[in-house]
Amino acid sequence: MNSALRINNRVAIGKASINRARLTAGIVLSVTLLVPLFLSRYNYSVREVALAMILLDVCLYPTYRYFFHRETGLPILPVLCLSFALQYSAPILTNDPGLPTAFGFRVLEGSDIEAALALTIVGIIILEITYYFVSRNNLLKALPSANLPMSKGKTEIFCLAVLAVSIFLPRLQTAFSQDTYLQFQAMIVLFQNQVLVVISLLGWLVYSGQGRRWHRLLLYVVIAVAAFRGFSTTMIEMMILPLAVFFMTRWLYLRRLPIVTLALITFLFIFLSPVKKDIRGNIVQGGAAVAETTTTDRASDWISQAIDYWRDTLNGTRDLAESTSDAANRTDQIHNFAHIYSLTPSVLPYQNGSTYSYLLIAWVPRIIWPEKPQANEANNYYAVAYEISTEEGIKTSSFGVSLIGEGYMNFGVTGVVLVMLVLATTLAVLQHIFAGPASGPGGQAIFLATFVYFLNGIGTSAELMFGGLIQNLVCASILLWLVKQTNFRKIGMSASRVLRMKTS
Repeated sequence: MNSALRINNRVAIGKASINRARLTAGIVLSVTLLVPLFLSRYNYSVREVALAMILLDVCLYPTYRYFFHRETGLPILPVLCLSFALQYSAPILTNDPGLPTAFGFRVLEGSDIEAALALTIVGIIILEITYYFVSRNNLLKALPSANLPMSKGKTEIFCLAVLAVSIFLPRLQTAFSQDTYLQFQAMIVLFQNQVLVVISLLGWLVYSGQGRRWHRLLLYVVIAVAAFRGFSTTMIEMMILPLAVFFMTRWLYLRRLPIVTLALITFLFIFLSPVKKDIRGNIVQGGAAVAETTTTDRASDWISQAIDYWRDTLNGTRDLAESTSDAANRTDQIHNFAHIYSLTPSVLPYQNGSTYSYLLIAWVPRIIWPEKPQANEANNYYAVAYEISTEEGIKTSSFGVSLIGEGYMNFGVTGVVLVMLVLATTLAVLQHIFAGPASGPGGQAIFLATFVYFLNGIGTSAELMFGGLIQNLVCASILLWLVKQTNFRKIGMSASRVLRMKTS
């Protein structure tokens, strides 16, 4: 009797799941068909919007799958594909069909945009199929897993130590000459990136129910310190990275989409983007005098200029579309890809892998090879050769060729396929090693602190995305392994007990 009831319940659940899947598919199909027809009344291209909607559907599939199948663990592919949707699908609806170049705004042919959309759809499908295949392949199980379980006391000491060191490290720039500092810069950056690991570890304590009120306060302090440090780089991405790790950590342990954090990231990006170019230009024009200003001064100047900018917008002095265009252009990769497609190989020949040459020497520490080339040659080549900027322009601004664009720039359609295969395989392997069930919160924190660079990295070159990957993983693993192996009972009290003594 009981077995019959269980069978009936399974059948009922299966039918409900099928009905829910059919309903979802019907809604998606209806929206995909109706949106292009509706927007055609406003001079949108039906074919471009239709392809953009198909791309959006493909990018949203991992998120649907994650919640529909009640998957556990890090939502890696859902978040990555959402980033692809933002950069390759949304601009068709928000941006003009072209892009700014060094010689004015270039309007792209509809056929080039359609081809770029179609290739991106193929690339995302390959990404998803490869990721799911490799993740379930038995060969992956033969790889070892990072075994980094963390106790509460050891996590506290590690987090407090990293926070203290991260505050001290930037002062080394004033203690060494510029040439000497450049040799140690990569190592310093490696240690500074451990702050992202700390955010995930503190998030584990807080959202797994083990933390106390001071753990939550420390989490917010670390996020603020890391984001504030991003102001000194004049790079919005560096300010958003701590929030992105926080976003992923909350999603992992609470198993729900952190809408508030996502809204905060979006607000900061739109709020600060319009004046970013002016801030960076002021630093370049001011030379050493401006470069030596404190992070507080730069942050204050940036925020005050952004407030003035948006005040003018709200007062009607500046058009709203103009105010949001910079943020929209910064996330627009589909028109960049269409631009590359239109000129390759008809005007510029395939590079046949030359832009990937830095990956062969990326592992060599700069302290051993001080004259090692900088890891931005592919982006600079793209900016100058494709007339996005000039030789002078790339000295003050950064430009991203994008992973897909670089793949096509080197090998055409084959390059798009290969780069997505590499990206999917890399993610699946790293997730198995660092974010599997046996990896512990330490391994998951290392993976999250590395993965967040992929979200913006899909808009840059392979050398920047993969060049420092091994170094970051090894450095973070060694540090957490040392903490894991340390017997703090022999050293003294745990950090929590020390804090209780100080407050008593």
